[in-house]
Amino acid sequence: MGDLILRGCKTIAEYAFRRWMGENGFVSGYFTLEITGSKAIIRDKTNNTLNLTYDNVEKCVQVDE
Repeated sequence: MGDLILRGCKTIAEYAFRRWMGENGFVSGYFTLEITGSKAIIRDKTNNTLNLTYDNVEKCVQVDE
């Protein structure tokens, strides 16, 4: 699975976001991922969103409140 996620990723943050999505049950066909630097927005088909941040020091993805 890791190799499939890594292909096409342009940054470590993007890789971390896509991996986090997979580990948390977000199927890419049902959600879109918009990335700007270390921030990301997951959007569903009803336009609901979930904001994420990649922490470069801790090397983890956090859900923003």
